[in-house]
Amino acid sequence: MDTKQKRPSPLHTDVSTLPAELRALLEQLLIEGATFEDTVEAINERGGDRVTLKAVESFFRSNLPLQQQRIRRQLKTAQALKKALGNPRSGQAQIADAVLLTGLMRVTRHGSQFSFQDAMDEGYKRENLELKQQLVRLRSQKLSLERRIAFARIRTELAKWKVAQVKFWEFKRSLESDGSERKLGPETLQKIQEIYGLISQPIQSTPPPA
Repeated sequence: MDTKQKRPSPLHTDVSTLPAELRALLEQLLIEGATFEDTVEAINERGGDRVTLKAVESFFRSNLPLQQQRIRRQLKTAQALKKALGNPRSGQAQIADAVLLTGLMRVTRHGSQFSFQDAMDEGYKRENLELKQQLVRLRSQKLSLERRIAFARIRTELAKWKVAQVKFWEFKRSLESDGSERKLGPETLQKIQEIYGLISQPIQSTPPPA
């Protein structure tokens, strides 16, 4: 009778002590977006050396180059998906953004849970925010246009008033040249002023410069 007991598989609490082949597999899984739990299961189900969840988590969080590779991989996937959806500003593309960007933070099964409804809500929020920003820009453009129109009207009215003043003094000079100035009283001058639309503007005591 064989009394020898089967030795249990080694359980590693430090990823650096794993065989090179398993460590390479572990890194690849994390880069491709696997959670810590998925990574542990994939390693342990091979039937050889095992690794703890805490070891995988510590390895990932202390390995900046690995985190950067994971993010680049996720961004590449996001860009490919947005390209497949067509218009990058469409609602579907916004939803894809919400799902994938949140997925970058999901390193555990229970962390940053994000349902499809959450993705829809996030996509709609982004669309609403964009619409509000567009509305603010349109209102600003409208105010700017109204201001320019108002200034143009002021300049036009001022030009008309100056023209009327010139005509008034030309008319007054023509009367003086005819020797008829003595016949013009204040009431007559007021009537002339009204004819040229200068009711709201006082007559200048001296003629405007030529």
